[in-house]
Amino acid sequence: MKKLAYFSPLNPIKSGISDYSEDLLPFLNGEFDIDVYVPNNFRVENEKVQNIFKIREFYEFEDLFNKDEYHVVLYHIGNNYVAHNEIYEFAIKYPGIVVLHDYSLHHFFAAKTLEQGNISEYKEEMFYCHGNEGLNKVNEFLNHKIPPIWETDSLNYPLNLRLLDRSAGIIVHSQFALQLLKKQAPYTPIGVVPLPAPYITDIDLIYSKMITEREALDISSDDFIICSLGYANITKRIDKVIEALKFIKANKLIENFKFYIVGEIAESYPLKDLIKKSNLVDEVICTGYVSLDQFDQYIAASDMCINLRYPTQGENSASLLKILGHGKPVIATDIGSFSEFPENIVSKISHGDSEVEEIVSSILENFEINRVTIGEEIINYTKLNNSMSVCTNSYVKFIDDIISGDLFNTLLELDHYFNSCISEYSVFFKEIERSTVDTFLDYSIINYLKVFN
Repeated sequence: MKKLAYFSPLNPIKSGISDYSEDLLPFLNGEFDIDVYVPNNFRVENEKVQNIFKIREFYEFEDLFNKDEYHVVLYHIGNNYVAHNEIYEFAIKYPGIVVLHDYSLHHFFAAKTLEQGNISEYKEEMFYCHGNEGLNKVNEFLNHKIPPIWETDSLNYPLNLRLLDRSAGIIVHSQFALQLLKKQAPYTPIGVVPLPAPYITDIDLIYSKMITEREALDISSDDFIICSLGYANITKRIDKVIEALKFIKANKLIENFKFYIVGEIAESYPLKDLIKKSNLVDEVICTGYVSLDQFDQYIAASDMCINLRYPTQGENSASLLKILGHGKPVIATDIGSFSEFPENIVSKISHGDSEVEEIVSSILENFEINRVTIGEEIINYTKLNNSMSVCTNSYVKFIDDIISGDLFNTLLELDHYFNSCISEYSVFFKEIERSTVDTFLDYSIINYLKVFN
């Protein structure tokens, strides 16, 4: 069985990628012999992962890698600097397959460089990835001519080129990310593995689970329940949802609705003040942090969910797939990977001047629809496109293609080839006259270029 080294944040590190890996690993078990790598002195919280896999610490990796212990290394990379910094350094030093959960890593590098007071490293990374244009952009930012690049223009300056250059292959979760990466690095193999719905409910149980979970959460069976799920910050557009609900309440378009904001709210996002000003104190409930089980309970208890996102880092939404796995109607922003879902599965709205008006219309449409029929459509679509088995099969195919050499990073292969040649020639050159060496090198370089072209 092929052996795989697996690098990812795991709980208790709070990250959607921790949850993702803990869902994925049991399905990859049996396909590969997997060593799971964690930071030194780190204790894995998930007992299933502890019991099934060999848990190794980072300090053990270099020796085993140099002994060719692994057929391939799999790295999960996202924008959370604390969760991914060490993993990123391993990925650069020891090339493997990178699962790029965010197309743009600009937030990661802002934390890695500027937050550490290292402006020169930030400039260096921008120059490496985006040349003089990137460097000029940094200078504009440092001279206070433009806002932080990672907040307003990260898709144009994604700071991911070094990873593309140094990876045996890249896995993304959307066609959106695939097309962008192919333009940047046509020499690197890129595969799309759909984001999985870790749990897909039975169609016949959608309604009964709603009743059961409402009782468990003390939610009225008569209310129309809307949920927004996950860490709430300004990119989640919840302030726009509150504006829409204010209009719905003032015009009495829906009686007895409740909007649950499920998850922590960023300190910089003054939603509670906005709720009071909008006269929605009775209608909007902020739950604060909830466990994963409670997260699923709120989805099951809802009539519909809202999953807006703007601006985007080219990321995907694990919470969106959880919502679809429960067969719930959902509103998402028509951007990036969210645009790839069919209209009958995900209701999409713009992020322009008509955003609030579109949210109102979409909520009203979902209030009127037959939720049994739409629930069936959503579940059938999710089973076909986003089940764990579909996801696992895509991983296995791509990893096997990299291991077999059917797919390879041309840049890395040339690097390996030239390093090998230099090592061999260094002995040869010591015994040959300089003029002969020059002729030989000229001839070799011409041949290498022909092969490369």
